[in-house]
Amino acid sequence: MTKNVLITGTSTGLGRSVALSLTASGWRVFAGVRKTADARALSAEAEGDLVPLVLDVAKPDSVRRAVEELTAVTGGELHGLINNAGVYLGGPLELMQPEEIDLTFAVNVIGLLALTRACLPMLRATQGRIINISSISGLIAMPGVSVYAASKHAVEAITDSLRVELHPFGIKVVAVEPGGIKTPIWEKGAKRDAAMPDDAATAKLRDLYAPLVKLLQKLNARPGGLPPQDVARVVIEALESAKPKNRYLVGNDAKSLALLRRLPDALRDRAIIAKVWR
Repeated sequence: MTKNVLITGTSTGLGRSVALSLTASGWRVFAGVRKTADARALSAEAEGDLVPLVLDVAKPDSVRRAVEELTAVTGGELHGLINNAGVYLGGPLELMQPEEIDLTFAVNVIGLLALTRACLPMLRATQGRIINISSISGLIAMPGVSVYAASKHAVEAITDSLRVELHPFGIKVVAVEPGGIKTPIWEKGAKRDAAMPDDAATAKLRDLYAPLVKLLQKLNARPGGLPPQDVARVVIEALESAKPKNRYLVGNDAKSLALLRRLPDALRDRAIIAKVWR
């Protein structure tokens, strides 16, 4: 029996790795991409049944068209939905632009909700599974990523709520919470840093937040983290396991940061302040 899975954000990084791995292992993968050029490149590399699907989760019309196409091709049966599409835009809140805040929530939260809602009839038909790609930032919010962390905390809340809400229909809902992953997202961050306005007001704010800004720039310029293939293996386990965990914390950095949640607020804040504002 052919099993159908939809993955968003497959042009690069984790989504691409998961899509190619699942295709090679026999799944029929509907790979969400925003550009036709990315669709062609992904199809050329795939070994198996991969169907590119032009899909921008931040655009309701795009979601509607993609789900209509998916329903027609699959006969209304979807066995897995992997909500991977995401935006990372970091920085002190005062340096964030309103459109960057809007985009983060449009993709990471509103888009995830809209696509999941539209796919539920197909998932209910198969007792399928939803995998939400969260982040360690969904568990603990560090300085300089307030907007991104807020969006990933929302993903955690959505996952926890739907896990119980959809239980009567046999739909399991799982969160995967990686730390750093070596993907082009960091290069995009570095380019954004370089393109930041150099007006007097922005310069003043950058001076005020200089230690934090420099730390974030350093992370963008020299990212660490796991190869996307390592995280992809965990995502696939979460999709295929007969008894998946509710959440998968991935990477030593994520596991170390997660320990901070056990500290009282005062101690945790003191530890982070000493690291960032030293």
